[in-house]
Amino acid sequence: MVAAKSPIVLALLLLGCASAFPAGRTSFVSTGKPAAGARDLGVIFNTSDLLLDLESYQGGLGVKIGLDGFKLRAMADVLLNTGFNPFSLTVGAVLEKHILPGPVSLYWGPSAQMGVTLVAKRIDSDNWTQNLAWEIISAGVVAGVELFVFDFLSIFAEYNLALTLGLNLDRMSVAGSVSTEGQFTYNLDLGLGNSAMFGIVIYLMRKKG
Repeated sequence: MVAAKSPIVLALLLLGCASAFPAGRTSFVSTGKPAAGARDLGVIFNTSDLLLDLESYQGGLGVKIGLDGFKLRAMADVLLNTGFNPFSLTVGAVLEKHILPGPVSLYWGPSAQMGVTLVAKRIDSDNWTQNLAWEIISAGVVAGVELFVFDFLSIFAEYNLALTLGLNLDRMSVAGSVSTEGQFTYNLDLGLGNSAMFGIVIYLMRKKG
């Protein structure tokens, strides 16, 4: 993952790239696909590790549906690691408003997600620790860019300013005696959206504008 040192500089460069293409051009390599339809419909794949380590996987699947003036993106992300034994599941959605359609399309919109992360360490049945972090709700605003390599394939990345409310539970068992501690958490953060992953959209149907 590579983040831009200056979001303002990145936005100016993308704006310059978008304005360099003739009006009406929809991708860097025009193919005439997919078939025209009343709505966009795309399948999203993402992963944080392109090498796909056998002991760890973080990625997800989603759908993208184009409505009049907006695009609704819904995703589910999973983290698995057999070595350290964490597991997380996150579901969320973004409503994209594209302001510069074309091969380089800038967008913004509201986002919301929720999820759970479990980290456990087990010595035996009587001695173990467990941390359960509930992301009750995370709501914010995203600003991103979608680059259409082909008419039917794009990649995207975004920043997400979000306020997250959660519940953190720590459980410990020592010689069979279990104790539990819990606390509510909150965090306001500006970070890479889409779970800081590399996102690809394959459009099964794309509306012709």
